[in-house]
Amino acid sequence: MATVEHVDLSNTLSQQATKASWALFEGLFIIAALVAVFATFIAISGADPDNPTAGATPWLLGLNFIVIIVLAIIVAREYFSIQRSGRGEGKGLLAKRFVLLFGFSALIPAMIVAIFIGAFITRGLDNWLGERVDTIMEKNAQIFQDYVDNFENTLDVDVRLAALDIENFARDVKTSLAASGENDEINADSLAKDASKAFIDGLRSELGFREFLTIAVLGPDGVELIAEQSVQQPILVPPPQSAFEEANSGNIATTLYENRGVATALIRIEEPLDGYIYAVKNFDKNAAVQLREAEAALAQYNNAKRRSGRLQYIFAIGYAQIAALILLLAGRLGLEAAGRITGPIGRLAVAAHTVRDGDLSVRVPVSGPQDEVYALTNSFNAMTEQLAEQRNALIRAREDEEDRRKFVETLLAEVSAGVIRMDGDMVVTLANRSAGEVLGIGEVLPGQTLGDVAPLFERYARDTLERVAPVDASIDLNINGEVRHIRLKTAPDPAGGCVLTFDDTTRLVNAQRQLAWRDVARRIAHEIRNPLTPIMLSTERIKRRYADKIDDSDGVFDRCIETILRQVGDIGRMVEEFSSFARMPKPNVAPFNMRSLLQGTGFSQSMVSPDVEIEFETNADDAVYRGDERLLGQAFGNLLKNAAEAIEGLPEDSDINGHIRVVLSVNAGGVEVTIEDNGPGFPQDVRDRLLEPYVTTREKGTGLGLAIVNRIIADHGGSISLQNRLDGLRGARVRVWLPASGPAAVGEDSEMGSTPTADTPIFENVEEPAPWR
Repeated sequence: MATVEHVDLSNTLSQQATKASWALFEGLFIIAALVAVFATFIAISGADPDNPTAGATPWLLGLNFIVIIVLAIIVAREYFSIQRSGRGEGKGLLAKRFVLLFGFSALIPAMIVAIFIGAFITRGLDNWLGERVDTIMEKNAQIFQDYVDNFENTLDVDVRLAALDIENFARDVKTSLAASGENDEINADSLAKDASKAFIDGLRSELGFREFLTIAVLGPDGVELIAEQSVQQPILVPPPQSAFEEANSGNIATTLYENRGVATALIRIEEPLDGYIYAVKNFDKNAAVQLREAEAALAQYNNAKRRSGRLQYIFAIGYAQIAALILLLAGRLGLEAAGRITGPIGRLAVAAHTVRDGDLSVRVPVSGPQDEVYALTNSFNAMTEQLAEQRNALIRAREDEEDRRKFVETLLAEVSAGVIRMDGDMVVTLANRSAGEVLGIGEVLPGQTLGDVAPLFERYARDTLERVAPVDASIDLNINGEVRHIRLKTAPDPAGGCVLTFDDTTRLVNAQRQLAWRDVARRIAHEIRNPLTPIMLSTERIKRRYADKIDDSDGVFDRCIETILRQVGDIGRMVEEFSSFARMPKPNVAPFNMRSLLQGTGFSQSMVSPDVEIEFETNADDAVYRGDERLLGQAFGNLLKNAAEAIEGLPEDSDINGHIRVVLSVNAGGVEVTIEDNGPGFPQDVRDRLLEPYVTTREKGTGLGLAIVNRIIADHGGSISLQNRLDGLRGARVRVWLPASGPAAVGEDSEMGSTPTADTPIFENVEEPAPWR
């Protein structure tokens, strides 16, 4: 019996919420630890040598202590949680090994790094901050400073000399202008005249001689008057306002443009040209950069030298914290790795137990990287899926086999032919319902021997088993007093034994015989009818012509003539019966009252045979049947006539009151008419052949009466059986079965008339006729 566990839903939800909160808390602190490691490394690496404890470094170191403590608590909690969950099952051993492995993998390098860092910092600072390094740093900075100072001095000298030369060139221009009677003021217009060509040539000579990139004369307002340059693209850098102020004070304003690699100089001139001389010269920008770097390195070196003790302390604490954080993170990674490996393995183990219990629908979730565990999980899922498909295929195959078995059983149960399967010992293993019906034994049960069920079949079955070949035979069986024609087929069974199929072909054989006899009757009637008329006419003519000429005192002539005429008449009647049998008319199908037909036929026969009592019984008040009323009346009349004549043919001393009993039974399947008499019954030797033409037990009978009856009943799709009474009384029993479908059951090849449709009722209520006795 299954047990039901009561689960506290609120408690479960609370536990899930707590677990999710703790996972979020743990994840945030692990991220914080990683950030702390990188931040500490960056802070220590970029600490200000002049003041290592300045900025966020002390706060970061203090925060690291908090992160280390919390991370240690997280790692310890996770470790003990795994230990508790795997206790007693061996599941925690693998997790412990992972933690120790990751811990030692991080601890050993951390210890080595700590030792080397301590020695490296102590001895390195001594070497880096020694007197020799101090001298090198100062000299290096001084070299670059001297280079810059020398360049500036050279530029100042060149600009001063160039200014003197330009003043001389200006005086020449002014003298030339005065001599020509023009305005001797030197400006942009005057410098553009031909008289100023010597001034321009002087600028060009200064440009080349002093290796200027550009030399220009600016007006007192700083606007360019004239300029010359040694390159195609102008590289004149506009001087800043501070340069003009310094030049107006009598100094040379020198400016270094390190990023462009040029230096500019601006000097004030007043006579004879009022303005400024502005010169641009190449400057090694790498020298300027190196100068700045040398100065910065020297300043940093001096600060580090002053703060070396504190710097060592900061480095030691920082690297110790980094080592601790790395060690804890390694432990946590070990726990995570253990969880990622032991988790899937545990799920695989649980799934394997589930598969062992018969549930093949279980699947292990696949996640994570595509490693061996991933491949193992995929293989397990593929295996369970394949097992499930195979099991489902087996189940479907079994269901299909069961469906086929049911189909075969249904088919065997519904077919009219009998089927018996038996093994090599002639023991029945399978039989359908029709087998018992055809054999007339009710039911054939598995376990019975073939000799008990059908002894005549045993010989054919043994032939099949011995020759391993099918057998086809026709057998006449006496079933319940009737001879039945059985068509038997045997076939070897591949599984062993053999299979027998057999069917009652009595009606088929009788129909074939009827067709053959009809053909014979038609030929006989044709061959005999032709000479009968001339014989009769000739006999009558002989009688008329020679009756008065022949001495017939003894009456021989007349008796001979009468005998000929009488025999010709008998032959003629026989020919007519042959013709009637050979050419049965098509049934004219129409509804009629079967009860009235039988009552009327019985009444007519009672008039012919008043000494025979005819009794009528029925289970239906009124019944209408669709068929040929005339032909069926002829058939039932013939049967009543035969019964009455059989009773009348009994010896006079038999002291038997003639009695005929007619029973009409109506049901949904059709009509059954049973006629019983207390006459002599049917002879056993010819009873099975009485329905064939020309078989009779009466001296003057033609043997066509029952054949015609059989033909009429067969044309209506029915059957007729001749038996002797089984109630211990003497007499014959004729059973006629007419199906509810009427003549339609015979088919189109039986020359039927109109047939009822599905909408036409077979039996209808009609007015009951007067009863008869």
